Amino acid sequence: MTAVMFILLGLFLCFLGSASVRVAVLVAGFCGAWLIADELDASTGTTFLVALAGAGGALVLSILLARFALFAAGFVLGGAVGAKLFEVLDRGDASWLLALVFVPSVALLGGFLAQHWKKAFLPWATALAGAAMVLTGIGRVDTGLTSGLRRPDDATGGVVLAVLWVALALAGRSFQARRGADR
Repeated sequence: MTAVMFILLGLFLCFLGSASVRVAVLVAGFCGAWLIADELDASTGTTFLVALAGAGGALVLSILLARFALFAAGFVLGGAVGAKLFEVLDRGDASWLLALVFVPSVALLGGFLAQHWKKAFLPWATALAGAAMVLTGIGRVDTGLTSGLRRPDDATGGVVLAVLWVALALAGRSFQARRGADR
């Protein structure tokens, strides 16, 4: 996925994600699956197919589990956040086993938090997942200055990424609150 697409999808998710749970689930499922496939060095075509399958699977999951829609939405959004955390924490020795344990664990945490805090959680989760996608997109531009936003090279880069991630998520959450996403 091009950097521009990551940025656009991330901005949508960050600032407007809680307006439509199904669209947020599609976007988060697509981006999360793309990040995982890309991190594991799949070809572009395979990565795109995995991302489409992730989006479709996320949508089907949220429809089938309509009774547990908030859990499903939190699960998918948590998966997108988990995929970004996996990408950030990976030091070049990506492991399928680690990805298969870490990302679903964060996804389950997101699902449980969404179910516990109900609709109050959704704007926060979409803002965090969207901010992760925006920073990933900017990091994919890969100028010497922005590449650290995809995968930081050192602790300072990690702190800068974390601060930017939180700041952008707070801006997205604030925007969603002004639009009445909390109702």
